[in-house]
Amino acid sequence: MTTEPVNRRRFLAAAGGAAATMVLGTACSSTYDVAGGFITPASATGSNTIVYWNLLSGGDGSHMQAMEATYQHEHPHISLNSTVLTWGNPYYTKLAMATRAGSPPDVAIMHLSRLSQFAPANLLTPLDLNLLAAHGMTPSDFTPAAFAKAHYNGRLLAIPLDTHPFVQYYNTKLCRKAGLLDSSGQLPPINGPQALLSALRKLKATGATPAVCDQINDPATPWRIFSTLYSQAGGSILADNGKRIVLDRPRAIRVLSFIDQLAKEGLVQANCDAAGGIALFQNGNAGLYWEGEWNVDVFQQGGLPFSMQPFPAVFGSGVTQADSHSFVIPAQPHRDPQRISNVLTMVRTLLGQSIVWAAGGHIPAWLPTRQSTAYAKLKPQSNYQSVANHVVYDPPAWYSGSGSNMEEYAGNAVAAVMLGAATPQAAYDELYSALRNLSTQPVPV
Repeated sequence: MTTEPVNRRRFLAAAGGAAATMVLGTACSSTYDVAGGFITPASATGSNTIVYWNLLSGGDGSHMQAMEATYQHEHPHISLNSTVLTWGNPYYTKLAMATRAGSPPDVAIMHLSRLSQFAPANLLTPLDLNLLAAHGMTPSDFTPAAFAKAHYNGRLLAIPLDTHPFVQYYNTKLCRKAGLLDSSGQLPPINGPQALLSALRKLKATGATPAVCDQINDPATPWRIFSTLYSQAGGSILADNGKRIVLDRPRAIRVLSFIDQLAKEGLVQANCDAAGGIALFQNGNAGLYWEGEWNVDVFQQGGLPFSMQPFPAVFGSGVTQADSHSFVIPAQPHRDPQRISNVLTMVRTLLGQSIVWAAGGHIPAWLPTRQSTAYAKLKPQSNYQSVANHVVYDPPAWYSGSGSNMEEYAGNAVAAVMLGAATPQAAYDELYSALRNLSTQPVPV
């Protein structure tokens, strides 16, 4: 889940029917599918080939390709067929359909927030802890929150790769000018609504845009800020796997009113798309930038004076909205044990390169890397690693999760407040109505 100077997801969507294929090397091929053309399933390949599907492009895609190349170098006798598909609902629809048809890949990337859609339909292969241990992976090797989320009804269905939270980027030059940095040149943690308002007002007084949080054509971002603040306030959204809506009106309106205040005081620039938000911060015109951590590559390559930290604990707790990429083995009627062993060897090899993955911003779920000296020295990426212990995933439902209908509909309601097009009360009503409508629709899988 990362973004390039032109946000990758918006770019892929704009590509429409265009499709491209690129092959890396001779043994390790990477097929890039945009339009959704035919992809060779695992069942059509030999046991010395691993068919691997993912939705990783942009910054995290290049890091994954480097990790794949290392795996292929270390295991030349296994051919890795890596396919990148369109991010979001198109990817998960294709994965579900391929699995239903008995022609899934050997292994696939899945957001942990999407497990609740695949698990009830038995589309994933449960993982045996003894088999994982035989391949060098034990529960104690993983971030506890991510490993717990990898289970459904007590069964382990995924192997976590990372945690990718909503974070706060800050321009060190502008924050110093506003008098916000401490003696070490760092921005101290911002706790409470008044502390955040004060910091933003000081940035505004310098003539800079205090904060940027893109909303145009990007409903996931307003959803993330709402989910973060609402969860900090102690609220829940769904229950009974999405069948019941438990969105608390007073809490939600409190959060939406705070967002409304930010907009009315001109403390956050929301009238921009993903590319515009990146440009505003990258060009040194904004003090703070609120987004997932996956844009770190963009700003480092641009030479921007910036750092990163956890998103402010505005309403009590420091919980933050996040998701996790993970490896899953789609269900098949007849699984060759050797193919599963090959897959687990591949996964373990990729986990062993988690420092490469971490460079793109994601917090490694692999604790040997996350607790290493090398990761501690990786700046600013390691500044927010503690967030992985205090995250809130999208609530389980067939319509929730990264790139889902819930994020789109709910995010649009929140965006209307940030853009001054709706009152907090009207936004709550729209949000509740959208969730209610989704909860009554039939499960498609």
